[in-house]
Amino acid sequence: MVRAAMVLLILLIRLAYANDISRQEQGDDLVFHADNLFLTERVNLQDVPYSTAVDTVQMLFDELGYTSPVLHVPLVRSFLNMENGENVCVLNRIKSPERERSFLYSLPLNFFQTQRFYQIASLPPINEHFLNADGEVQSIHDVLASYPESFIVLPEFYSFGENVDADIGQVDKNQILRVANDAYYSRFMNMFANGKSDFALLFPATVYRNFGEDMPVAVRSYAIAGNPSVVSGHVICPSTQQGASHIERINSAIKRLYTRPEFIEAHTNYLPAQDIPNLRGAIEQSTSNTE
Repeated sequence: MVRAAMVLLILLIRLAYANDISRQEQGDDLVFHADNLFLTERVNLQDVPYSTAVDTVQMLFDELGYTSPVLHVPLVRSFLNMENGENVCVLNRIKSPERERSFLYSLPLNFFQTQRFYQIASLPPINEHFLNADGEVQSIHDVLASYPESFIVLPEFYSFGENVDADIGQVDKNQILRVANDAYYSRFMNMFANGKSDFALLFPATVYRNFGEDMPVAVRSYAIAGNPSVVSGHVICPSTQQGASHIERINSAIKRLYTRPEFIEAHTNYLPAQDIPNLRGAIEQSTSNTE
């Protein structure tokens, strides 16, 4: 009887929470979504620096005076909410042509070294035939086709940019292991260590933040030909009058962040020393072009 009552109580709490989210999304108050637990468990909840993605969002919220937590919502649902014109914006998304046709993007809120192609070191190195003169991978799907017994671990719903997305789209589906976005970075190394995956696409800053110079499993990493060295994350909002108003306010706040030394520090604090000059230069160049 007690157990049944507890189960009923939990169900009622979940229902109330879901209804509260629905009311917020349909009301006048802006709601921020993310599919990243690092954001939803820390921003406006823990006053401790954690990562570039978390710290820059916290800086934005402080500037906006926004005090509510980020709601943890699957990306597919967030996009559906925005397509329906609901009062929702999504944090830290890389631009893609398809999304730009559907949604409004803010100025860059954060900057990251472009993802690299990681390979477990127990495999033979990638043949030079698949690399350009700079040692960059020319085609991810060709590389994976040359390792037919291997697998790549990828997040379920994520855009790595137009070129990489198109390349991944040609990979044999039987060689792809999809992991929920919010578990991707916490699980990929376990999958490497357990022999369940041999390749992954990862941001170097995230790898460095989690493991520093001491990777628990030996890996190689390769740059990807045609990729920019740095990508930016943005806030995206519905393509509505209300969404445009939110973007205008968000952009004003972001421009103020650009003038502060701590904005740069929120990026350089999570990089090895040799990578700082390149990222700092990219940030300064991008932020100096805003009006």
